[in-house]
Amino acid sequence: MSRTRPVLILALAAVLLAGCGSGATTPGDPVTASAPQSAPQPGSQAGAAAPSAAATNPVWPSNFPDPQILPDGKTWVAIATNGNGMNVQTLVSDDLATWTQGSDALPKVASWSTPGKVWAPEAHRFGDRWVLYYTTMAPDPAIQCIGLAVADDPKGPYRDTSSKPLVCESDQGGSIDASPFVASDGTAYLYWKNDGNAVGKDTWISVQRLSADGLRLEGEPKRLIRQDLPWEGQLVEAPFVWERDGVYHLFYSANDYGSDKYAVGHATASSPTGPFTKDPEPVLTSTDVAAGPGHCALLQTRDGRVLMVYHAWAPDSIGSEVPGRTMWLSEVTFEGRRVSVTPPRTQLPTGL
Repeated sequence: MSRTRPVLILALAAVLLAGCGSGATTPGDPVTASAPQSAPQPGSQAGAAAPSAAATNPVWPSNFPDPQILPDGKTWVAIATNGNGMNVQTLVSDDLATWTQGSDALPKVASWSTPGKVWAPEAHRFGDRWVLYYTTMAPDPAIQCIGLAVADDPKGPYRDTSSKPLVCESDQGGSIDASPFVASDGTAYLYWKNDGNAVGKDTWISVQRLSADGLRLEGEPKRLIRQDLPWEGQLVEAPFVWERDGVYHLFYSANDYGSDKYAVGHATASSPTGPFTKDPEPVLTSTDVAAGPGHCALLQTRDGRVLMVYHAWAPDSIGSEVPGRTMWLSEVTFEGRRVSVTPPRTQLPTGL
């Protein structure tokens, strides 16, 4: 999560959970994305069959940073960083191709937090309840911390009745970008980043065990990776872990989110707690149609294909709120410890 600062048919099958032109949309209005004029994860829930539909990247062409897509019975819900008057933006879709704007998934933040300052939400289903982990601003000290809220439905409304943050490394610049993960053995974990770049310190992706209901941290945190490769610049952030054939794949973003240098990195381990070995170069980078792709999440189709959802800028509008960071899809393939991610392109992968 960085702070709030283009056509083939995509036949989208059923999916399991595992991340506008220039005009604003009105809540409830359906939008089918169009091309710019210029050039089963463990713990996930089974989805119902989705109809085929024409779709192009970006699949949502308005500002929707730090996206994640969740199953909701026969439909889908995407959540994202604050915007359009909402603490946690939502979109709903029958097919992952045509999206309709929803309501605020987190209409009220915790008493220790700040409305309108909610970033990088990620949710996971634990039993019959959904748990949302989100970054928000704490008033004293005024740093970013991680909160937790619960709901009966993936699109909310989520409720946070806590009196303090779940994670807040005040001596490390704060804590952001929380990402829950449940391994195949049923053990739950939370990954996050300390906001060290805000205070001139190293940034680390850390992990800590979660209780079975996802509501409490257990044991001690463990640091996994920090910025130490040339392409990463001054930071690493936005972790997301995916398990495949006994290999744990850590996807993360690095460099300046407000530039075309922002990209998605990849590391692997034999355990959810590492040690993780990084690929030397990023697996998803800018193209002539999308700049600074990052803050990804993964989801899997019933036939075994894996998609990555992420945000990216229009190359001629980097840093602009219009259209802002729009929502994109790419395909991910695995071969042992190696991954391949389809570069950002308007023509989505065929056969999905």
